[in-house]
Amino acid sequence: MLLTGVGYRYSRRAPWVLEKVDLDLAPGALIRIGGYNGSGKSTLLRIVAGAHRPGRGRVTDRPDRTAYVPGQLPALPFKVQDYLAHLGRIQGLTSGESEARLQAGLERFEAAGYRKHRIGDLSRGTAQKVAIVQALLGEPELLILDEAWTSLDSAGQAELDSVARELRDGGGVVVYVDHDPQRLAEDATAAYVLRDGVLLAASAADFAVPMAVIDFEDAPDPWPLPGQPRALADGALRVTILAEHSDRLLRDVLSAYPNTHVRTVRTVEGGRENP
Repeated sequence: MLLTGVGYRYSRRAPWVLEKVDLDLAPGALIRIGGYNGSGKSTLLRIVAGAHRPGRGRVTDRPDRTAYVPGQLPALPFKVQDYLAHLGRIQGLTSGESEARLQAGLERFEAAGYRKHRIGDLSRGTAQKVAIVQALLGEPELLILDEAWTSLDSAGQAELDSVARELRDGGGVVVYVDHDPQRLAEDATAAYVLRDGVLLAASAADFAVPMAVIDFEDAPDPWPLPGQPRALADGALRVTILAEHSDRLLRDVLSAYPNTHVRTVRTVEGGRENP
């Protein structure tokens, strides 16, 4: 798949969000896109997915089986199993194929117990797992992940990492955006950053963002919430998370697990602390 001279703006008089973007997505590519908020990352990913048409330039050779995972699934009024089965039919699966794939996907992401629940009643993390499962139903050749890890618990984040690696190793293409500076850093085949509408080769420093490091006492085990957990020698649990999400994490922990205590909270620059 090839993007050549791609530009995009939201109206005729609006400034160009993207200008002359060139991107080669060869089989086996795992591509990271970075940039500040509002730089056009999501716009670019939607163009890659085919949800937006470029205002200029060309997109050629997009794989037939393409899937897109946003950062949050809307609060839909459908049961999980009905929603996934319907999307399976849209993708041309038989009822048997759809059932087998949706069940396997829900089990992989530890969400099979929610298949009869309404999507609108699910937690953000569980709803995000449903979004990932629906993307994988058609066994995509091109998978676009737009901050798809944000609401997942640590086990779900690790599983999505594995999905990206498996698709890359199988000759597929993965394009992703994520705020964690270490997300698949050693697995990506290339990394780019958007600056002033132009896509440039990136360095590790381009993905360095403030991270919160929180030490908990009597934390739930296994860790059920977003963030990267690491057990400390004295039995405490250290969780690293994007600084902008730390307040929400603390609220969720203290409301759901009243016996858990916060020992320390601090901010580090550039990523996870070393063990």
